[in-house]
This record gives sequence, C-alpha cells and structure tokens, in this order.
Amino acid sequence: MTSETLQFIVMVDGDADEVALLRCVLKNLPDAVRLKAHSCDVRGNWLEIWQNEDADPNLAENDDDGYLYYRWRVELTPMGGTVDEDHQVELARALIGAFERADGRAVVLANFEDRV
Repeated sequence: MTSETLQFIVMVDGDADEVALLRCVLKNLPDAVRLKAHSCDVRGNWLEIWQNEDADPNLAENDDDGYLYYRWRVELTPMGGTVDEDHQVELARALIGAFERADGRAVVLANFEDRV
C-alpha cells in the first residue's frame, strides 16, 4: 500500500484542548516524541492535531455522521516505508483507547477503518 492509503484521521470530541490531547498521546504512547505544540512523531507517523472548522456540538450528537462535527481532527501521515496496514490499525486502536481514557469520543476515518 502507498503512504496515502495508510494515512488516517481520528475525529475526537470532548472537553480537552489541543494541549491536553497531545499530552494524552504522549502519556499513553511513550514512544511518541513531541515536535510542536500540536504535533508529534509516533510509531513512524507524523501526528498533527487540528481544530475541526465544522465542529458543532449539536450535530456531533447525531449517531450516523456526528463524528464529522467533532471538535478535533487528529491527522496521521506515515513518514517512511516502515509502516504497513497492520501497524496503522494497531496505532489507530491505541489512539482511540488513549482519547477514550481522557473522556473523549473518537472515530477513525481510514481506508482500513473496518479493521479498527
């Protein structure tokens, strides 16, 4: 698979701000290395946290596509040929667990999302 098909997004909703979300990643994935206030390297990926410009707490409650209106977009981009789909699935699961432990809701958007 190409790196484009291994990219993924985790939509996250909750009260945490971007600093708290990055802290959550760094705490729960000890191999993560902070780069900037909103990004880190983690397991062969560049992780960036962005505010979702379409965020709407009322629409986020919709069961079908509410995740599109969650507060945060966490984007992950592979940084080399060292990752494969199994690796990305494991990372996506770890991130969902981390965000849920921080009382957030998280949904993965990816070509492999049915495996998460």
